[in-house]
Amino acid sequence: MADEKEQQLREKIAFTTVADEKEQQLREKIASQKTHMANLPTLQSIVDETGFTSPGTKARAQLIKELSDNEEQLELLLESKRVAAVIRLQDELHPPQNSEDCPICLETIKHVNSTTIIRFFCCGGWICKQCSNERNAKRKAGGVDEMFHGKCPLCREKMTRADNHKKAKCLALEHSNKGRAWAKSQIGSAYMGGMSDFPLDREKGVQFYKEAADQRDPDGLLELAVAYNIGYTGVLERDESKYLYYLGEAADLGHSRAQRLLALTHDDECNCEKGYLHYITLAASNGDYKAGVSLGHSYIFAQHGLTKSYTLGKHYSDPEKYSTEAEEGNPRAAFYLSISLYHQVDERFEGIIEIPGYSPIPKSLFWARIAMKKGSTETAGIATNLISILENDAKSHCANCRKEAENSSLKRCVRCLGAWYCGKECQVQHWKNGHKFDCITSK
Repeated sequence: MADEKEQQLREKIAFTTVADEKEQQLREKIASQKTHMANLPTLQSIVDETGFTSPGTKARAQLIKELSDNEEQLELLLESKRVAAVIRLQDELHPPQNSEDCPICLETIKHVNSTTIIRFFCCGGWICKQCSNERNAKRKAGGVDEMFHGKCPLCREKMTRADNHKKAKCLALEHSNKGRAWAKSQIGSAYMGGMSDFPLDREKGVQFYKEAADQRDPDGLLELAVAYNIGYTGVLERDESKYLYYLGEAADLGHSRAQRLLALTHDDECNCEKGYLHYITLAASNGDYKAGVSLGHSYIFAQHGLTKSYTLGKHYSDPEKYSTEAEEGNPRAAFYLSISLYHQVDERFEGIIEIPGYSPIPKSLFWARIAMKKGSTETAGIATNLISILENDAKSHCANCRKEAENSSLKRCVRCLGAWYCGKECQVQHWKNGHKFDCITSK
């Protein structure tokens, strides 16, 4: 144990040293770039004199992009150091208690719970989500040996089909009878919802949750917390103090959903910005995309003591940072990404957002349309307003020659639906001038 702690300390020191060196290099490079650019004409003056597509405009825009890229790297580096400090503080206050190594990749999973692993009901073993994703990708590509197809990677027993919930819960019940806490949480949920041929019996469900919680199972603690928050007549009285207690226990055992919910209680009930930021950061660092979206919102609108940053708003709202769930299941993420992309370029390029090759309009519209189609009434409404503003401005003139539209005579780019032209000649010229880098297939 002492050797392990010493190794972890060495790794932290090494990471900090490399991060500090990288930070210093970026700061020096940014300072040098700003000094050089201070002696050059402004982008606006070049555009006014030579137009949007001139070599001078393109050269100045490229210098701005290179500076912006370095500034973005610095912001992301500083954010990674902030997140690392939050995690370090959490580990000091609540040392990980349920760390295990993945039996496939041997990576240490600091907090073993349903948000970090995939459990197999046949043997009760598990693998980390990264290994599970790689295994699924290999299977879809036809790279799994037929001998092992459909079998548990640990015990080689035939796995229960994902849609066979009844069989899965029967296996979980066997594990529960052997005293395994994770299985008790599963059976508790089956009774609470009357699922998988288990009768609806909330008294039994709560009892299973309590047994799992007594064994310090993070999922059992969270489910018991939720039960106390709801309350069930004749079974369990609603008790806010117990809700917060069990929620805090689950959060401090590394359950990302519990961390997100605990952050919301700090925000809604006690108006504690420090507590909110601490737990929402932990949840996002543990892969909870909803927490990431909330953190992105805080950066975009400068809330909870954070400085406004469209760079970090974009970073936390980007679906690729988490999974396709963020794109498909959280239209708010799409909307925040849309406004971050737009305002980031607007700030950096002196409000000039239509230089081909550097325009945020097509991508901003792309994400705003996803928010409009899939969002709630509120999200769809604000996304529709943003789309209207961007489109009305863009279609008022030809994107290439800047000629003003007459009686809606301009033709739209059918790929991105984010640029309008006098005709084919202007569209082809604009594409060559840089629109090919901005254009994105519309959804």
